[in-house]
Amino acid sequence: MNTTQTRERTDRARSRAFSEQEVYDAVKNLRRRYVLYSLNRQRGSVELGELAEQIAAWENNISREEVSPEQRKSVYSALYQTHLPKLENIGIVSYDRDSKQVSFTDGARDFELYLATDSQTTVPWHKLYVALSAVGALLLGLGWFELVPASGFQLATFVLVAFGMTATAHFYDRHCWQQRFQGATPDLAVEFGDDGRFL
Repeated sequence: MNTTQTRERTDRARSRAFSEQEVYDAVKNLRRRYVLYSLNRQRGSVELGELAEQIAAWENNISREEVSPEQRKSVYSALYQTHLPKLENIGIVSYDRDSKQVSFTDGARDFELYLATDSQTTVPWHKLYVALSAVGALLLGLGWFELVPASGFQLATFVLVAFGMTATAHFYDRHCWQQRFQGATPDLAVEFGDDGRFL
């Protein structure tokens, strides 16, 4: 396949949305999940040889330095011949055959990748804590200048209770998240679409 045909195929993949079934078909294979997992970690493009070496290390539970040429070649061939073309046709991944760089496409914005053990889960807890801190500071400031009909003790109690309830909800959310995806291999969850469905 020449460079022009490759670019045309990639452009077509980028220009269309992919379905939930296509995403499921893509991630149900372990090596393709490893590809997505690696790209998600790198937050950018990855050279095919490096990608093959890393996947071979994961598959054999060894370090990258211990990967043999045969192990690397086996994964490299499978990625090049089977897995990358499938991901590319769906529109999730782009592979530049000149530079041998693998990266996410713009179409991959239709779903989000999360580490199943990520303590932040899918709820923006850091934003909630910042907002709660701002509200607490505002209330304490109003109380200091006696602009609200409440004592400083009452306002401080309210802020402490609010933080306590938020922290409890955060702990529960994190626990549920880890229970839901415990044992996933690799440790990756995929959120598809705007309604928060997980595959």
